[in-house]
Amino acid sequence: MKKKGFTMVELLATITILGIIMLVAVPNVLSIIEKNKYRTYVEDAKKMQTLAEYKLRSDTTIERPRTGYSIAILLQNMDMTELNEGPEGGTYSPNESFVLISNEGGTYKYYITLREIHDGTVTGMNLTDLDTLNQEGSISYIQSGSALINYASSLYVGSHLEKGGTLQNIY
Repeated sequence: MKKKGFTMVELLATITILGIIMLVAVPNVLSIIEKNKYRTYVEDAKKMQTLAEYKLRSDTTIERPRTGYSIAILLQNMDMTELNEGPEGGTYSPNESFVLISNEGGTYKYYITLREIHDGTVTGMNLTDLDTLNQEGSISYIQSGSALINYASSLYVGSHLEKGGTLQNIY
C-alpha cells in the first residue's frame, strides 16, 4: 500500500517558487497603490480648479483679477464635500490648499496648491497649473515632506511673482 502525500522536496520546491513570485509581485503591487494615490492627488487638484472656477463665476463678491494680477481662493472657501479626505487618509489643509487664478493677458490661468496632512507628514503639490495636471506623468509633481512645508504661507507675502503676477486678493 502506497502512502499518498507530498515529499519534503516537493514542498520545499513549491514554497521556494511561491517565495520568488512574492518577491516579484509585492513591490509591483505596492508601486501600483502608490501611483493610484498620486493620481488621486491630481484628480483632487482638478476638482479644486473646477470648484474655484465655479466660485469665481457664481460669487459676485469676488473681484476678478486685473491683467497681470492674481487672486487666491482657499480650499476652506470652496465646497469641500468631495475633498474631505486625502488619499493617505489624512485631511486636506483648508487654509493652505488653494487655487491661484492669474489673469494673463485677459485669459485666466489656474495654479493649484494642494496639501494633505497625515501622520505628521505633508503630501501634495505646489502651484501646479492645469495644463501640467492634464499631461501624462503629472503624478511626478506630487511631493512629500519638507518640499511642501511653509510653501503655502509664502503666498501670503506675495511670492507668486515667479509665476508672472502680483497677488491682488485672497478669498
